[in-house]
Amino acid sequence: MAVTTLYMSNLDKQKRTFTDKKLCDELDRKLELAESLRIFLENNVKGMEEEMAENIGMLLAENKDALMVAFKGKPTVLTEPSEPNESEESNVKALSGAKKAG
Repeated sequence: MAVTTLYMSNLDKQKRTFTDKKLCDELDRKLELAESLRIFLENNVKGMEEEMAENIGMLLAENKDALMVAFKGKPTVLTEPSEPNESEESNVKALSGAKKAG
């Protein structure tokens, strides 16, 4: 009989389970950031409803990498089309005309 360890974030309302601890930790950090952003929005935007603050908090948490680039001086990154699996793609681009080693 095989035993499989399952990981679950206590912040996840959907109660998803993972066999990969790293993926579960990533989700947990994203949900924690989203919750903190929700609280920040509710405390600083007068009339902000909890559901709207939650949606915006999750949007910001899911796009934190693009937001960090924008805050560092490249705001146009927020208006560029994003690709579905952007987080899984390499951020290294091949140089055109580069010589191959060997």
